[in-house]
Amino acid sequence: MAGSERRISASKLARDYGVSISDFTNEVIALLARAHGDSESLRTGPGRREVCAAVSAAVVAALDASTLSDEERAKLRPLIDEVLMPFWTTHCSTDCEAAAYITGRSAHYLSGRVAGSQVKTAVNIVNALLDALAVPAERKNELTVALAPSFAHRLVSDVYRINDVRTKYGIELSLIATLGALLQITVAYETVLRIVRLS
Repeated sequence: MAGSERRISASKLARDYGVSISDFTNEVIALLARAHGDSESLRTGPGRREVCAAVSAAVVAALDASTLSDEERAKLRPLIDEVLMPFWTTHCSTDCEAAAYITGRSAHYLSGRVAGSQVKTAVNIVNALLDALAVPAERKNELTVALAPSFAHRLVSDVYRINDVRTKYGIELSLIATLGALLQITVAYETVLRIVRLS
């Protein structure tokens, strides 16, 4: 893999990406709450969970579209899921099963993925989200115009950032793999991060 001597750990990349995705999810929810009549569902109910599932699908689509190797993707994806798990659980639903639902439901939003086109994929994710939220036909076009560019920008910029980090710095996977083997993945993600910071 190309990269300088200064490598970025997979855990740091996952954490930074997770924070960014959390912010984006909140922006989408706020936009929909302002524009969509069923704002109660978006504040606490199933609508909020659907938004989180759509954003989760965008995360997967960006990782899959990047130049990451299969090994890098296989290491990063669980780490990103681990970072996002508390956010999905706390902010996306009062249901304790929210995180599992969101991860599973993201497959629905990925069914419209178009290989090689983040823009078409984003439009399809937004259309599926608006259908799931039962947005009236007369409002759907307006919300598609508002949301599709945000999702498209998110996907395109995420792919660019992931590729840029990989090219310029490389992603240090060996430390995470070693820690995972030593700890047998039985400790919390924060513990792994503390160990990484100390090393």
